Amino acid sequence: MSTETPSLIAEYLQLSQQYASTYGQTTVLLMQVGAFFEMYGLKKADGLINDVCQLCQLNTSDKKICVGQDSVVMAGFRDYTLDKYISKITDGGYTAVVYVQEKNGKTITRSLHAIYSPGTYVSCETDSSPQITNNIMCIWLEVVKPFRSNKENLIYGVSVVNIFTGKSQLFEYECPYYMNPTTFDELERCVSVFSPSEVIVVSSLDAPIINTVLQYAGVQCNSIHRVASTSEKAANCAKQTYIRHILTKFFGEESYAVCEEFNNYTLATQSFCYLSDFIQEHNPSLVNKIAIPHFNNMSTRMVLANHTLKQLNMISENGQNTCVSAFLNKCRSPMGRRLFQDQITNPTFEEKWLNVEYDAIGVFLENYHFVELFRQQLTSVKDIEKILRQLVLRKLYPTSIYHLYNSIYTIQQMNVCLYENPNICDYLTERSGDSYLYIDSICSGLIGFLDSNLNVELCKSIQSLQSFEQNIIRPGISSELDDMIQTQNTNVAILNGIQEYFNRRLAKDKNDTTEYVKKHETEKSCVGLQLTKKRATTLKDSIKADNTMVDILGAKFKLSDVKFVSVSTSADEISIPVLDSITRSIYKLNDEIDEKITIVYNQILTNLENIWYSNIDVLGKYVARADVIQSKAYVAKTYNYCKPVIQPDAPKSFVDADDLRHCLIEHIQTNELYVTNDLHIGCKSRDGILLYGTNAVGKTSLIRALGISVILAQCGMYVPCSRFIYKPYTAIYSRILGNDNLFKGLSTFAVEMSELRVILKMADCNSLVLGDEVCSGTETESALSIFVTALMQLYNKKVSFVFATHFHEIIKFDEVKQLDTMVLAHMTVTFDRENDCLIYDRKLKMGPGNRMYGLEVCKSLYLEEEFLTKAYEIRNKYFPENRGELAHNTAVYNAKKVRGFCEMCKEELAEETHHIFQQKDATEDGFIGSFHKNHPANLMSVCENCHDKIHAQPTEQLVRKKTTKGYKIQNKSH
Repeated sequence: MSTETPSLIAEYLQLSQQYASTYGQTTVLLMQVGAFFEMYGLKKADGLINDVCQLCQLNTSDKKICVGQDSVVMAGFRDYTLDKYISKITDGGYTAVVYVQEKNGKTITRSLHAIYSPGTYVSCETDSSPQITNNIMCIWLEVVKPFRSNKENLIYGVSVVNIFTGKSQLFEYECPYYMNPTTFDELERCVSVFSPSEVIVVSSLDAPIINTVLQYAGVQCNSIHRVASTSEKAANCAKQTYIRHILTKFFGEESYAVCEEFNNYTLATQSFCYLSDFIQEHNPSLVNKIAIPHFNNMSTRMVLANHTLKQLNMISENGQNTCVSAFLNKCRSPMGRRLFQDQITNPTFEEKWLNVEYDAIGVFLENYHFVELFRQQLTSVKDIEKILRQLVLRKLYPTSIYHLYNSIYTIQQMNVCLYENPNICDYLTERSGDSYLYIDSICSGLIGFLDSNLNVELCKSIQSLQSFEQNIIRPGISSELDDMIQTQNTNVAILNGIQEYFNRRLAKDKNDTTEYVKKHETEKSCVGLQLTKKRATTLKDSIKADNTMVDILGAKFKLSDVKFVSVSTSADEISIPVLDSITRSIYKLNDEIDEKITIVYNQILTNLENIWYSNIDVLGKYVARADVIQSKAYVAKTYNYCKPVIQPDAPKSFVDADDLRHCLIEHIQTNELYVTNDLHIGCKSRDGILLYGTNAVGKTSLIRALGISVILAQCGMYVPCSRFIYKPYTAIYSRILGNDNLFKGLSTFAVEMSELRVILKMADCNSLVLGDEVCSGTETESALSIFVTALMQLYNKKVSFVFATHFHEIIKFDEVKQLDTMVLAHMTVTFDRENDCLIYDRKLKMGPGNRMYGLEVCKSLYLEEEFLTKAYEIRNKYFPENRGELAHNTAVYNAKKVRGFCEMCKEELAEETHHIFQQKDATEDGFIGSFHKNHPANLMSVCENCHDKIHAQPTEQLVRKKTTKGYKIQNKSH
């Protein structure tokens, strides 16, 4: 085995090392060698080439060369399959560096073509991939000390670019610097919403801290780049000179001055500049026509804190599709699905926009045939936004032109259907007056442009940018190409004529159409005319003495010049000077025509971009809006949702809903009819609800149903209710997931307290707080104290809140009794003694309900009888208030007086017996007037607290009186 490393492999290994140091160790170099793209590597068990080959299902072969002690192996694939393998490589989290081969005479050079990473790769496919977004994100973290403050603040600036559409987003957030999950709630929301395939983190923080931040933010992609903020490029991004240069280069000279957000959100802008440079380094074309960033720090965006999107199952977690957004996204086109996802993850409290959406849904419901029509037509509309990016990147296959053409035609037909409904046209185009003509003129113009330049029907099956089976360019576009095609057609006609001539010479009669002489062509050789050796002998004999001059369309040859060349054991090939010249010309012209078609096709794409880009973008937005609004109308009708009604003059945010349902559970649970509930909060003197009920009765489902309906309403959708009146909330804070959050390394209590801190600090009268089993992570005394204090603060701020809880103890707290705008409610469940089972009524009723039900649930789950008996004994011992009436003790003064619950408060179990007419007024014989002091009617069962209150007011004489509702204790004066 040779120990000398050829220059090509040495160059490859050197470049691989160079790019790995820049983009990370998961970087693979693809180098074009002839008609193949090849990879080289050292033969190691853990070598990169082995991992990539396993991912791409490629075989490796030994190069018989060593570098040091390690042998070199290689793998490769044909050049025309490059796109296929780059897709596999980037999907696996790798970065692919592509070097292409260029030939000048006998000199071969190789140069960088492009760098593809998971977040910067756009395939040429438009209809086979289910992926509708490919987001790359840059997170810039800085810890700062505000002016005249000793406390540190954390600022994170986030930028996101969707490579498929060119749309970009910016976000910036500042908060006190505490290393707990709630600090990164907004960052986690961004990561959840955009699901980036590649993330860049720029920061001067230590690596362990950055790792913790990424965990808190839920970053789970394979490709993560960590960049020090002190590095040269990052440092340049912090300089206004470079910021201005990048922004004006991408968005024009006025962008930096006009868009104040770039100055107001410095860190987000720095993040965007670094991300733009990163993308440009990978592929300069990717930053062409990139959209000016949309700033997410908008005043009308609803805050969804504490992972609300995940806690309410609005978005999927761990790739599962059992979420609200997936269930309700009934859009038929990729553009619609993207816009719907954006709206449902970014609810707003902009009332004007919401009312426009509600009214548009109403119009579509009144004209439901449009919904049915749109759902049918939109299925055939391809991803126009992605096609636009492919156009900019010059990665637009002719087959995508075919899809674009048909999509435009479909849009035109949709627009024709709306001719008599100008209001819908105006809504879809966000214009007024001329919407129908505006869209029609765009569609007609685009169809005319494509038709006049390309044979669109022939484009249908061509998935290549270099090889064209047929000429797709219209005559008259390129005279040079037309001449080539004319010459080639003549050559092919002559070839066919010569073939036909010899077939006639071999024919048995005039009606014999057998193809005795066949065309034979290989990829690397010219086309030839071949026949079997037996037929070659027959033909040779028939023309042996013939010196005729044959003229085929001007190509002349003598039969005496015909030769037969053996090409295999069974076949000969006809050789004539004029035929050989024709076949060589055909072979050469095929390549030249392909090259010329490529040049002309790219010029057509350039014209398409320069002239029609903005118009195609308009059509993409038109389709997206049409798709989303039909989806909203379809959902409203199919699932019987109602139109939300906004009360703009309400003093604070509120919800008043009738027949509230959970949009997922009502379809998942098919064994019983969904039980609806009426619920109002933030109005009618009710700001808060403490929700009690047995396990599995539906407390959490009701809370989620409320949160989901509020978000749907504030996304401009109808909601699963029969009536829904509200004033939009500016924020939702949730605490529903009661797990230990183990992967973040925090206990239940630590997570609860960090989230509770955010709620108490940020929530106001326009906030909705949803909680389930709050303070479940610590001992009871502390939990009760913390919970009651939190309720008091929320009450004072007039926050709307619903908490599901099992803390019946707080009902007795004086502080809780004073919260007059907070009500106690429970989800009803009854125990069927006859059948020994629990019946879940699931209806919301006032009052805390029965506090003892856990063991009844255990019984319904078939725990062993011995276990349950012992559990009942312990419960009755330590919680005697739950015992039956027969288990109560009698009073020490009279065995006929049963001491049950306190007759004053009727909440606590009676511990003492009070003489209504006091013992001190009795005679020596124990009589007070006509009755004995220990007469059952003079004895009153009381708890210790109430007994103390009675003796604290000795002047008030109590008396027992009969009423229509039984005996009552009253003041004698009443």
